[in-house]
Amino acid sequence: MKPKHTTWIHILALSGVLAPFAAAQTPPFSMRLQLGQTVSTISDGATITLAADAIGARATGLVVATYTGTTAAPGIRINSVEYAGSTDLSVDGYPDTPFYLTNGQSFNLNLYYKASTSVKMTGRITVYYTDGRVNGTLTLNLNGTAPEFAFTFVPPGGNSTVIMPGGKILFPPVPVDTSSSASFTLINRGSGAGAVGVIAVTGAGFQLVGAPLPNTVVDSGKELKFSIQFTPSQTDPMQGSLSIMLPTGQVSFALEGSGTSPYLEYETVSGSTISALLPGESIPFGEVNVGDKTSMVIRVWNTGNADYRLTAVTASGAAFTVTDAPFLPYTLTPGDMVSITVTFTPTQSGRTTGRLRIGGDYFELAGVGLAPSLTYSYAIANVTTTVSPSGTVVFTPVAVGSSSEARFLVSNTGTAPASINSISITGAGSPPAFVLGALPALPATIQPGSVLAFVIAFQPSQATTVTATLKLDTQSFTLSGAGNPPPPLPAYRFEGASGVQEPLTQPAVGLTLASPYPVTLNGTLTLTFNSDVGVTDPALQFAVGGRTVNFVIPANTTRAVFANNLQQVRLQTGTVAGVIVLTPSFTTDGGINVTPTNPPSLNLTIPQLAPRLLSVQISARTSNSLTLLVTGYATGRSVTSIDLQFTPTQGENVKTQRISIPAEASFLAWYTSTASQAYGSLFTATIPLTFAGDVTNVTNLADTIQSVTVTLSNRQGTSSPLKVDLH
Repeated sequence: MKPKHTTWIHILALSGVLAPFAAAQTPPFSMRLQLGQTVSTISDGATITLAADAIGARATGLVVATYTGTTAAPGIRINSVEYAGSTDLSVDGYPDTPFYLTNGQSFNLNLYYKASTSVKMTGRITVYYTDGRVNGTLTLNLNGTAPEFAFTFVPPGGNSTVIMPGGKILFPPVPVDTSSSASFTLINRGSGAGAVGVIAVTGAGFQLVGAPLPNTVVDSGKELKFSIQFTPSQTDPMQGSLSIMLPTGQVSFALEGSGTSPYLEYETVSGSTISALLPGESIPFGEVNVGDKTSMVIRVWNTGNADYRLTAVTASGAAFTVTDAPFLPYTLTPGDMVSITVTFTPTQSGRTTGRLRIGGDYFELAGVGLAPSLTYSYAIANVTTTVSPSGTVVFTPVAVGSSSEARFLVSNTGTAPASINSISITGAGSPPAFVLGALPALPATIQPGSVLAFVIAFQPSQATTVTATLKLDTQSFTLSGAGNPPPPLPAYRFEGASGVQEPLTQPAVGLTLASPYPVTLNGTLTLTFNSDVGVTDPALQFAVGGRTVNFVIPANTTRAVFANNLQQVRLQTGTVAGVIVLTPSFTTDGGINVTPTNPPSLNLTIPQLAPRLLSVQISARTSNSLTLLVTGYATGRSVTSIDLQFTPTQGENVKTQRISIPAEASFLAWYTSTASQAYGSLFTATIPLTFAGDVTNVTNLADTIQSVTVTLSNRQGTSSPLKVDLH
């Protein structure tokens, strides 16, 4: 006889493992975008830019969306295609909605942009669909852009001026056969890139300088600059034009300028002596001790009838400099005079020549330097070798991490004191392979018959020949040394975690050399995984991210130092059974690989274990049913059964109080799916329960159960129980 008020529990279905943690809904489409001749693949949420060539121009695009899902015929249902945004943007080309697609079928979205302004326009396309029992959306963002050009120019000596097409660029008068330049700028103040076609200048005396190549693209907010050079050949006004081809057509600007014709006369002033000077003549400076200087004043008179714009005053030759001159450009009006001072400072004995340029005229410069005589040598291991400027100082080869020295000698065999102002080494690399030592105080004076000495240390960081340049004032010498391979890497050992590890933990490991190494080592610790079940776990990585981590072992120390000055680094063990392998590699600061041929590794084992429960939750509940969400992991990626233990509500008679659900097939389906591989062995199982029978003290059948206790089993054992209360 059946007792009164007894409740039966029927298991309607085990839905299996439906999804990993918080799995996102990805639209089941692949999309191909065609813009002109360019075809690319895009994804949900992509932003598509339709770039018009100009305001009023039209830009188009095509998106082909292909259904990649597997919903049976009639397939996925496209409910509607909606557009929101600027009216300059539009979309069509798809069938009337709703319509259906099966796997491999596609629909088109024709995209249009008619630029009414250069301001960027935006819009959004939203495709609403139903795939089986899942409603979803597919979105594409649209941008419409167009260029818009403005123009400015800077005349010689003037300020930047905005100019409209058809305007005039006026060059101020300049001397005949000299040049002045106006800077011209095209500014793209629109939202899209625009192509600038051929830029051309016409008219005698006008020349385009620095023009870009035809069809140069100017991005939004960028500018394009070039110059127009004016070189008049006459004093009468000269006209020309500037034309620029833009996407909207050609724009033109008028050019105008004129020339003047001054006449220059020169004279030299040395003390109270004034001498006439003609272009091309020589200006003598006499004899001067090296290190001393003498100066000559050159007066320039404008005896013509027009202004002369002085744009260049330069002196060539190492011993000649212009030490006093007007700020350039300088205008000499008719009858005006300007003075220029040239200083001769010889740096070596003997005759020295140079050239002075004043505007378009040239003058020869000549002087004689009186100097001491310096010879150079270097000593290594009591052997002294003479070396000439531009010669080579050869060091004794040493191993990386060691050093050798050379003593460099500068002897004054002349009759006047010598001065050394600077001693430096360039091109020695980082860290420097050559280092100066025991330097004298600079500047240093070397009296006749005396010697200046200093030390150069060679400390290679690479096993190769290294060169650098030693400079003593204006003299240069090549430094050359050969670095031998560094010593072998000492043995090393791992510290911290070892052997068998728990899943979902963060053990720490460190690395220590058996003995100090003479140079700094830069290392990389690489994590690999040998899975016991054929799949890896993306969660298996270093705690700082990734499967490689860098470390440094400072010179003459033994312990590896990781990021944030830590001596150990943590790693995440994940949830999949297998062997975690940590393998280090080592290079010196100079890039030499000193990693052993078969570097010892650290193996950490994640064993195959009984399932472990992380949580049990109620996801849905009615008066006579409820649904359990069971979350956990199994390192061997296997669960054979789910056991449910029901505790009745006090006063209720529940006949079925324990259920064992065969689950191996469902879990096998999940663990062999591609989707599961992104989550190691983690799972969430959905278990719907329906109750039938009578109640005694409660109102609903679902209230007859006080709690449910869940355990999972596989061939390695049974999980610890986890209980969820229903009240």
